[in-house]
Amino acid sequence: MVFGLITEGPTDQTVLRYIMSKFFADPDIDIRSVQPNADSTDKADEDGGWGRVRNYCKSADMLATLEANDYVVIQMDTDVCEDFGVKKREGDRDLTAEEIIDKTKDIITSYIGTGINEKYSAKIIFAISHDSIECWLLPLYYTNNNRTKTLNCCEVLNRELMKGDFTLDCNSKQNKFYTRIFRDKKDLLRNRKQIENMAVFNSSFQQFVSQLALIAPL
Repeated sequence: MVFGLITEGPTDQTVLRYIMSKFFADPDIDIRSVQPNADSTDKADEDGGWGRVRNYCKSADMLATLEANDYVVIQMDTDVCEDFGVKKREGDRDLTAEEIIDKTKDIITSYIGTGINEKYSAKIIFAISHDSIECWLLPLYYTNNNRTKTLNCCEVLNRELMKGDFTLDCNSKQNKFYTRIFRDKKDLLRNRKQIENMAVFNSSFQQFVSQLALIAPL
């Protein structure tokens, strides 16, 4: 199987690539960096990381990517979802994580366009990380309620990382530190079962894993 990754930045691809490779445990799986490409830095443009995803999904390259890959994973964080038109509150209530995720999927679908989406929807896997992809990593370091946090997750993660010899720069993310996390915690993410057990602490992570499970049912 060939997967293309369209993400906010390279560090998001590092997280997704590791999770997917361990989930499928298939030596023939091919996970390709599409946007940003493998040579890109993680410096945000003026729209931030989500703007890159929007621009790529709206471009002519999107159709070619859908045609060239068996599946295309599209990742966006929801921490600044109001910047791309998804409100966190409606009336007098906060939207649930699931509602924000669904609305973000609708926004991405609108970027792609109805015609292309209808033809290729079976190829699209959404990785909508609520509130950021760092939230998915919290169960690697916490066994208390912090593993379900969905706010300021990079900072929460750093509280544990600083007990070692590195932390994440939450504004200028570097791949080497995310690679270090997976190296240090490799015994907790060796296979599909461990990933499924970890995903239950974040609904957006669980939704992503559920989509992977549809591709490779037990």
